[in-house]
Amino acid sequence: MKSLSSLAVATLILALGAGCLFPKSFSKDKTKTKPNPHISSELELQFEQRWEEKRASDLVAGGMNADAAKAQAAQEYHEKFSYAQPIPPAAHK
Repeated sequence: MKSLSSLAVATLILALGAGCLFPKSFSKDKTKTKPNPHISSELELQFEQRWEEKRASDLVAGGMNADAAKAQAAQEYHEKFSYAQPIPPAAHK
């Protein structure tokens, strides 16, 4: 019993000493990073490219010509995700 209570006390000391029980509001670092506005644009562009590549590969596997498959994949993407605005390539440099 004595070793159990000493183990509990040692665990409590380590936990408080490490600061893992303190909320983040007690942290001395008050700087907040601002989100990068370009991240969402890059993410949307990457999603569009990956989606179109996957769909085009599925169409080619079904026997369609590669150029026609790419064109159809792009058209299907813009129909399916009509809320997504096309992003000009120059904006991602």
